[in-house]
Amino acid sequence: MRTRRKYIQSAGVLWLVLVSITAIAQEFLPSPPTDRSLIYTLDEQNKLTALPFERAETPLSREQVARSTKTSYVELKGEHAATILSATQRIFLFTFQRPGVHPPFLVWLTPHRGARRVTAIAQRGMSGFAISSEEIIKPAIRVLAKDGDQVFMELRPRISLMPGEYAIIGDDLARVATFRVRQ
Repeated sequence: MRTRRKYIQSAGVLWLVLVSITAIAQEFLPSPPTDRSLIYTLDEQNKLTALPFERAETPLSREQVARSTKTSYVELKGEHAATILSATQRIFLFTFQRPGVHPPFLVWLTPHRGARRVTAIAQRGMSGFAISSEEIIKPAIRVLAKDGDQVFMELRPRISLMPGEYAIIGDDLARVATFRVRQ
C-alpha cells in the first residue's frame, strides 16, 4: 500500500514537471517584422501590434553641454495613454547592440496637472539628459534575432506592472510609445 501511494505521488509530481516544461517550451516567439522603427506587443492571436507614439517635451536642452547638474522632467500631454495593456505584457523592439548604446527605457509616468511626467537629469559637463533610475522599470531582455549590430529583442518587466501610466523612451522624444495598465 505504501509503495503504491509513493508511486502515485511520484507520478503526480512528474506529471506537474512535464506540464510546466511543456508550457514554457510552447511560449510563442514572433519573427522580426519588416518595420524596424516601431515598438510592438503581441495581441490575442500572437500577431505583433505596433504601439502608438506620442510626442514628449522637456525644458532641458539635448544639444548643449550642461553648465550645472539640473533635475527636470520629460512630459507627455494628456492624462492617459490611449493603449491599455496587461500587467505582464510582452514588448518587442529593434535596437542597436554596440558599446555606449542602451535600449529604450521602460519608465513609470507620474500624473502632473493633466499630463504625465518622468524625471530627467542633465549632468554638468555633458550634453543631453538621462532618465532618473528610480523611475526606470528594470527589464528582462531576450534577443530573438540579430542583423549586424541591430537586434530584435523582447523587453519584459521582471515583475508584473502596477496599475498606472508607462512609456518606452528612447533617443527621439517625438516617438515615445505609451500605454497604461489598469486593475
